[in-house]
Amino acid sequence: MPDWDRKQGFDLTGKRALVVGCSNPSGRAIALALAEAGADVAVASASLDGDEVMEAKRVARAVEGLGRKSISQGWDVTLPTNIQVGLKQIGKDFGKPNILVYNADATLAKPIEKTTDSDFARIQAVNQSGAYYSARSFLKEFPEGETGRILFVTSIFAERGVENLSAYTTAKAGVLGLSTALSQELGPRDITSNCISTGWMDWTPGRGPDEIGANLLLRFIPMRRFGKAEELAALSVLLCSDAAGYFSGQVFHVDGGVSQHL
Repeated sequence: MPDWDRKQGFDLTGKRALVVGCSNPSGRAIALALAEAGADVAVASASLDGDEVMEAKRVARAVEGLGRKSISQGWDVTLPTNIQVGLKQIGKDFGKPNILVYNADATLAKPIEKTTDSDFARIQAVNQSGAYYSARSFLKEFPEGETGRILFVTSIFAERGVENLSAYTTAKAGVLGLSTALSQELGPRDITSNCISTGWMDWTPGRGPDEIGANLLLRFIPMRRFGKAEELAALSVLLCSDAAGYFSGQVFHVDGGVSQHL
């Protein structure tokens, strides 16, 4: 693929990104968009599930196909030592990343009284604890003297109440709080932290059919369709670029306008 004419500030040449989480299509879309913008991109699965580990490998190969450097690893983001060891190895084999995209996502739709302790622990571990552990290890290994970008891909359900999503909402709201706190803590080091908050996407569990006549949910979404992974790509490039150096602590909604409707 030929390079596009990147304007100064949006060019990611020389940047090293790490995208964590390939269980949904947004991990691939963001990784390839960063590579198209000039970044080298490492990819890590958020779990040791075979399908996700293989997708991380495929995404890494696709990044290399764009002429960028890449590496893939299988992570379990619920284990902080696993993340720390993985990042150290990435630093040796790939270079220390100065961009982190956390895209891990575990969903659960259950009434609160039917949510078990193990259910709740799993949702918290992948969505909230994994985000914290990944950011912490990223910063421990961060290359001295460089600018940095942290981007969490989260959900409008962190901010809006929906029936049977209490565990998921609790975890995702914690990610928003983490990003807000990091924006204050890391600002003096020229490291930004932001969130992309997705609405109902074409991979959201339980969304129903894509035909508006057969799905009342689509009538509730102002754009009358589900979002696509590619619609996160350009925003991700912007937020990871030098052009977004004064954007921090923000939540950017990619939801077809639904968060203004709820």
